[in-house]
Amino acid sequence: MEKRPTIQDVADMAGVAKSTVSRYLNGKPVQEESGRRIRQAIEHYNYEANVFARLSAKQSHIIGIILPGLDSTVTPRMLTAMDKYLRAKDYTPLIINTAGDLDFEVRSIGDLARMRVDGIILVASYITPAHCKAVEKVQLPVVFTGQEFGGGISVLDDNLAAGEELGRYVAARGLRSAGLLWVTEDDVAVGLRRKEGVLRGLTAGGVTDVRNYLADFTYQTAYTVARRVLQQPDRPQILLCATDRIAYGVYKAARELGLRIPQDISVTGFGGYDTSELLTPPLTSIRFDAEAEACICADTVLRMLRGEPVSKAQLIGYRFVEGGSVL
Repeated sequence: MEKRPTIQDVADMAGVAKSTVSRYLNGKPVQEESGRRIRQAIEHYNYEANVFARLSAKQSHIIGIILPGLDSTVTPRMLTAMDKYLRAKDYTPLIINTAGDLDFEVRSIGDLARMRVDGIILVASYITPAHCKAVEKVQLPVVFTGQEFGGGISVLDDNLAAGEELGRYVAARGLRSAGLLWVTEDDVAVGLRRKEGVLRGLTAGGVTDVRNYLADFTYQTAYTVARRVLQQPDRPQILLCATDRIAYGVYKAARELGLRIPQDISVTGFGGYDTSELLTPPLTSIRFDAEAEACICADTVLRMLRGEPVSKAQLIGYRFVEGGSVL
């Protein structure tokens, strides 16, 4: 097996000390001529520095990313965009998947700080007092997305405005009874803010018959609840779903019960996933710009590292996607 080049090999070829190469790799100043020779040696050997060896440096050029899971439609899109953006800026992402374990999520903030990452991006489902305490203890930039972090910096979907636009649209279609197939208000962004926006829009359009049905983010639960609701003789004219995935459960339940969308029941979602356009009929939804949100998160944490001012809360735009699922 061919011997892997070392930092000493690079130093020998460049005619500099090993410590000089280390300084160069960690973004610290070196003499211009030394830097030129080091670059040539790196290219010659196709040398790649050990990422974890940089963790002891003053600036590691590593950004920690904490995720609640990889099983959603949006998270992989965000992660891909963050990775691309950070690498273009010569930063390496270090990803921790907590699988929804909030205690582990909180511990990960401190763990990453002890590993000397330069900053942290946390994709949050919930924010607890423990999160606030953990962020207070670490002396580095932390950016939250998914939920608003009152004690720091957040990048957020504009759930209130998006919900209101969808609610107004439904009311304008002449539908007068609506059911909200929603998630618990413990999820402030989706369960509370998004729902508040929908209710504002419906009320503004004169829709007063609004019923609430509790589900969660899983397709199976949505299907079970939707099947029960759709068999009620006085079912609402439309089911507005907190996410596209929940709407998929309604589609399945309606199909099994012999109900037509939108003739017998109208349906809307939030997410605007590509797969939603493949439904029959395509789902009317709100598409949030997950890629833009991810890039703004990455840009914000790097701006904080440079000491530049950043907004406490940045709202990401959305696009209304009119499918064929509303009568």
